[in-house]
Amino acid sequence: MRLSIITVNYNNREGLVRTARSVVEQTFSDFEWIVVDGGSTDGSVGVIQEYADRIAWSVSEPDGGIYEAMNKGLDRASGEYVQFLNSGDSFIDQTVLERVFDDQDLSDVNYGDQWCLSGGKVVEKRSYPDAVDLAYLFRNPLGHQASFIKTSVAKAHPYKVKYTISADRAFFLELYLSGSGFHHINLPVVYFDTEGIGSRESTKELRREQLYQIKRELLPPRVVDDIEYLMVKSAEFDFVKRIPPLRWVYSFFKWLKRVKSKI
Repeated sequence: MRLSIITVNYNNREGLVRTARSVVEQTFSDFEWIVVDGGSTDGSVGVIQEYADRIAWSVSEPDGGIYEAMNKGLDRASGEYVQFLNSGDSFIDQTVLERVFDDQDLSDVNYGDQWCLSGGKVVEKRSYPDAVDLAYLFRNPLGHQASFIKTSVAKAHPYKVKYTISADRAFFLELYLSGSGFHHINLPVVYFDTEGIGSRESTKELRREQLYQIKRELLPPRVVDDIEYLMVKSAEFDFVKRIPPLRWVYSFFKWLKRVKSKI
């Protein structure tokens, strides 16, 4: 089995229908589909029953939140790679999985680009860099909806459920620190539904607080402080380089320093 697609849902029947249609319409067929429902009462269970013949495993029961549900699905995954395509998210087109797995350079973590939806309309076409580093992951999340992670790697680093809204940030940062390889799939993979709790303005402060905690759990606080200091200095330097008068002053002093070193 090449891929395990895991869909987590809770009282989002309409989004689950959109995700289900997207999954079953894929021309790529070497995958299993796992659906983890948190005990929905809005008719979502009926959707799961409707697609039962296309679902390898499903459950509908109360859980401790999205990341606990994602770990539950991960426990059942048997594919070489795993992807979390949650309710409301959908593939960019019917052939995208074929194109993803035509890539000969797949690594431990393979992240594609994603188009963000709000109210059913594309509000942002989000692209990611060809290479990520610690500074990037300190500042930015990767789209786990558009990521394909080796299942063995993901199972060795399950989501930290105590980070109720930012465990995906901890997940990718922990994988990077563990030495996992990262590879950019340079194509849009999914439509990402940004109306979930993790994208709301009301949760921005909580996300900031949890990211602060995540960094200091995974790295010594002093190292985190040094990295963040260097990031600020780097940003200031980039600003200087963008302003011609400041860039000239910087170049002059750099030249002067070289001259002095030769005296």
